[in-house]
Amino acid sequence: MKYYSEEETKDLRLSFEEQIQSWPQVSKKIMFGCPSYKTNEKLFVFLITKGIVITKLNENQREELSKKYETGFFQAGKKIMKNWIIIPIKQKSELGKLMPFVIKSYNNAILESKQT
Repeated sequence: MKYYSEEETKDLRLSFEEQIQSWPQVSKKIMFGCPSYKTNEKLFVFLITKGIVITKLNENQREELSKKYETGFFQAGKKIMKNWIIIPIKQKSELGKLMPFVIKSYNNAILESKQT
């Protein structure tokens, strides 16, 4: 299954990368065929075609996100990743409203890396 199309999502990716480029210790890697972003080797977010997947929210943060936005779970093959939340994005202007949750995921990834 193809999760990411650069042709359909390039503007979103460029806008997203512009917002996170100054964050300390962020690296980009291709995972699942998608541009994925880590801090200290901990994946905290990745882009899919016309959407974003936030991977490091705690239960309360996931609940808060799902109350505000349409969400779903990322599925890798047959495995459903219930902690990895998909949020569809129709226009790149919607990204700004989701950035507080991306920041929470980033901060959670940093905390997790300090505990291991």
